[in-house]
Amino acid sequence: MTTPSLTMRLARMILVGGIATLLYAGSSLAMTTLAGLPLTLASPLSYGLASIWSYAGHRWLTFGDRQPAPRSALRFSALTMAGYGAAAAIPALVTDTFGGPPWLSILVVCIAIPAANYMILSRHIFSGSSPATQAGMGQPG
Repeated sequence: MTTPSLTMRLARMILVGGIATLLYAGSSLAMTTLAGLPLTLASPLSYGLASIWSYAGHRWLTFGDRQPAPRSALRFSALTMAGYGAAAAIPALVTDTFGGPPWLSILVVCIAIPAANYMILSRHIFSGSSPATQAGMGQPG
């Protein structure tokens, strides 16, 4: 993949991920403040909602995958569950085990999980897209 096409794919990844993050934060805030749900319920519900956008956005916009969805949807779901587990485990390790400040665990989650997701999404989940799309020349959906 050439540098310009990699740059465009990374920009799309950041856009889709940024929107998913805003969906998560906004719906979590609304569910806790307006609907009165406990955060322990609002957070997973919001994460699931954001994950739907994330799958669709990454499938169609970031990677331009036009293959049948069942294989990628199942793998994306597994990656999402792993990401959710990592987002819970990393703060416990950084703050509880190593005594780091909360901002450090947030920073680690915000960098490590998207970086790992990009590698896994591009190689194992949406890798069946067309050669033109793999080269960054596909038209976003």
